[in-house]
Amino acid sequence: MSFDRIQALIESDQLLALGEVLKSLTPEKRKERAADLVAYEKKRRVSDRNWEHHVALHIAGIGLLPNASTLTPWLVRYQIWWHRVSQENGTLEALDVLRHRNPAWLPDLVTRIATRMPAREPGRHDLLRIVLEFCGDNPPDTDGFLLAFMDYGGHTRWRPAFDALIPRMLEVVGAGAIFANTWQWPQFLTERADRQVLLDGCLARLQQGGSAREMEGFLALHKVLDVTLDETAEHARDYVAMLPDSRSPVATLAQDRLKALDEAGKLDFDLLADASRWVFGRTEKKLIRTQLTWLGKHAKSTPDEVVLTVAELFAHESDDLRGQAVKLIAKCQAKISDGTRTDLLVLAEQLPADLAAQLGAETVAEEVFELAPFTPRPWPDPIATLDELTGEVRALFGRTSGHVDPVTTEQIIEAVVRFTWQDREAVAKAFEPIYDKHPWIMNRRVEETYLDRSRSSHCWSMLIMIIGSVPVTEQDSARAWVEEIPSLEPGSVSRQLTRRLREIARGLGGSPRPLLVSTPTEMSGLLAPEVLLDRLVKAETDAWEPWPRDLVQAYHRLPRDTRPGDFASLTSNAGRLLREWLADLADPVVELVERTRQTRPGYVNPPPREKRLFVTLEPGLPEPDWFWFGYSEWEEMLECWPAVLPVQREVVAGHLVPHLAHRCSSKGSEGALLPALAEADGPIGVATHLALAYGLGAEGTVGRAHAVDALLVLAARDQLDGKALGEVIGLLLERGELALNRVVPCLRDAARSGATAQIWDLLTTTLPKTWSHNRVADLVELAVELAQRLRPGGTVEGLAEVAARKGSSKAAVQARRLVNALG
Repeated sequence: MSFDRIQALIESDQLLALGEVLKSLTPEKRKERAADLVAYEKKRRVSDRNWEHHVALHIAGIGLLPNASTLTPWLVRYQIWWHRVSQENGTLEALDVLRHRNPAWLPDLVTRIATRMPAREPGRHDLLRIVLEFCGDNPPDTDGFLLAFMDYGGHTRWRPAFDALIPRMLEVVGAGAIFANTWQWPQFLTERADRQVLLDGCLARLQQGGSAREMEGFLALHKVLDVTLDETAEHARDYVAMLPDSRSPVATLAQDRLKALDEAGKLDFDLLADASRWVFGRTEKKLIRTQLTWLGKHAKSTPDEVVLTVAELFAHESDDLRGQAVKLIAKCQAKISDGTRTDLLVLAEQLPADLAAQLGAETVAEEVFELAPFTPRPWPDPIATLDELTGEVRALFGRTSGHVDPVTTEQIIEAVVRFTWQDREAVAKAFEPIYDKHPWIMNRRVEETYLDRSRSSHCWSMLIMIIGSVPVTEQDSARAWVEEIPSLEPGSVSRQLTRRLREIARGLGGSPRPLLVSTPTEMSGLLAPEVLLDRLVKAETDAWEPWPRDLVQAYHRLPRDTRPGDFASLTSNAGRLLREWLADLADPVVELVERTRQTRPGYVNPPPREKRLFVTLEPGLPEPDWFWFGYSEWEEMLECWPAVLPVQREVVAGHLVPHLAHRCSSKGSEGALLPALAEADGPIGVATHLALAYGLGAEGTVGRAHAVDALLVLAARDQLDGKALGEVIGLLLERGELALNRVVPCLRDAARSGATAQIWDLLTTTLPKTWSHNRVADLVELAVELAQRLRPGGTVEGLAEVAARKGSSKAAVQARRLVNALG
């Protein structure tokens, strides 16, 4: 049997016939055809249709490869996708061929496959079927196998020998999410496993923490277990251990179980005090209020202990909660000992002045932080050696998220251009291991597709094409570059970046250059005019022109005060173009707009509509709502945008607004976009303020932290207009587009880090727009803190009316405190 016959069956996807042929081979023929298969596969992997015939190759590898060590990576590479509707996907044929192989190495294959099964994305049903078929009564316990087994209905494929896996199933990260998705699992485990094993494992995972979905599954298991009071008493310390930093539902469960235990008279007060201290360190006000009420029931029997425990809450950031703690302690003051009273007065020093006075204590002034002056960060030294470049490129391919460091990216591109000009063959040889590991880089058809897309935004793909263009010496790629000098037409930042990267990928193949003239001199992306002049003088001396878009990028990185006369000495086309562009600098018109979209079809009632604020740029971005759901994290390379137009901050901000708005209801990883925007230059207007406001309301905590960093950078540069930003935040809060419980902690962090005066200006502008907001008390509370620190005097529009309200609502209480603080 020649390999041509096997190849024909592979390429025609005749799975059944292929299996029969493979089963009929003798050991000698199988060995010969295995070498042919490996050579065929290696050649095919770099072809432009390497995504085809995966199932047939999966089966061919099973039938030909000699042992478990060579077959395992092959099976991992060539996946058989599982379809719930159709089971005729090749898995049965693969198993049939595998049954005819040498049974001596099948246990080794099971072990190796189980080790390679991915735990992060348990979708390898084909590998799971192999393991289940040949593991017998000795199943593996790797994370990948267990998650795949559980995710694909393992409770319906259970064997008695699998009972030994239950402790490991409770340990593996991801099991809880499966319990949450498959309601049968918790009930099934209670019927199969020892109750003590399940309870211990469940409590251990709730203490360990994890994603919300993960905890939801173990909470479901805890509910099915229906834990008794005696079991709660036995595990009381386990429940206390859940309180410090677990998710809110887990902490609520622990609090409820301990409270029930206390009501039954089975909880030591020392454990109650420990539990209270952990709860007081949390941010959820509902949990803390419940704990205060619970402690108050013990005030008569143990007043000293209760007072000192409640006083732990004085360090909390919420004045509302601290006020409730003061109120509870004030009721107990007459009953406490002199020693406790002395300790209480010391602890009360950390309270705001008005709350400390209620306990007869004097507060201690907090340390006020001042922002250090902003100093632009210089651009790092270039990559010096090929080894260093190769290491950076390997790291680029090894990243696990969409985030790309813009400085490293620029350094890699600059080094590839420079080293390719010096010695193309040496660079290609240094990159050979990378090409071998990632052969798709060298797919010329893919490259041609991306190179010819003049309007697409595929920044990441173009960056990869630059890496893959080093060995290419196609002279027909050379163009009359002067004829391709681009005009300064408006367009998305992503498109400008894509076009520049596309130009470099083309130029490396047919018209390399000694260097890039646009490499920045500051981390913000700015390029010093004198450095650019030196580079262009060198180009004139050596008789070469920079790539057209490289010259455009260099122009966009010049400081705004650069003048045409700075380049008067240049006689080249590049010098002439720079002078023309610098003489005609104009910023686009930025306008705040509202856009509406239909969220879903309306059948009986009118379709619901969602409204959102954007900015338009004329010219440049007339329809920002086209990007309602943001941009691709991977392709667009968002973190590089500020350095593309580092002196047009409003333009970059305008293009980022749709993405940042989308991040208010989604999580992602784009890197430090807003801090980079803050370090850039150019006017600050409604686009930048809207971007900052959406950043403060981001769903992800990292995104909000980046927004705070941006505020501090702007404040250090004396560029943070608190009133203008407050207008935008107030408008978004009025419209319900920001969550106040996200914004307030960010503003507090910024104020305590040195931007106190700017945040006070922001609050005085925002508050008049938000008096009717259901969480305005949090905003007023922050205003009280800053007013006590700054002593600004004056008043805030609408404050007197809120303070005059009858009752003890949180907003009214905090408003009265603010009136007193303003004097």
